[in-house]
Amino acid sequence: MEKAIIYYSKTGNTESIVKRMRGFKALRVVPEDDNPNIQDPVIVDSPEVKVYQEIIFASPVHGFQLAIVMRKYLESLDDLNGKTIDIFVTHHFPFAWMGGNPTLKQMKKIIESKNGQVRQMTSINWTSKKREKSIIDMIAKYQE
Repeated sequence: MEKAIIYYSKTGNTESIVKRMRGFKALRVVPEDDNPNIQDPVIVDSPEVKVYQEIIFASPVHGFQLAIVMRKYLESLDDLNGKTIDIFVTHHFPFAWMGGNPTLKQMKKIIESKNGQVRQMTSINWTSKKREKSIIDMIAKYQE
């Protein structure tokens, strides 16, 4: 089964987790400009999902919501029906309800609008003392 992690990472935190995942092809969503204030970013590298049966979508949280680049990418996708989809986000908020959980809900809603079903969702708090354990647990869970 073909598996991929499709991610956007501005500062490298999300990408550092992606690089630790084994058995998945890592595909980065690349905007023309990484400025998070651009409301309609141009995506110059938009990974194709058709050949992958299992996909993990990963993104940072920007301004209490899904990074605009990842939102635009997800909204551009065609049908995700029949694919196993997991998602995770990275953030710096002290509590997941401040940005992580709402962002996961945003991602899930977009994926469901494309006929996809999300299996697992994880919010990684980058400033937490439990960050490493959260990452290890998520990797183990997503690689089952």
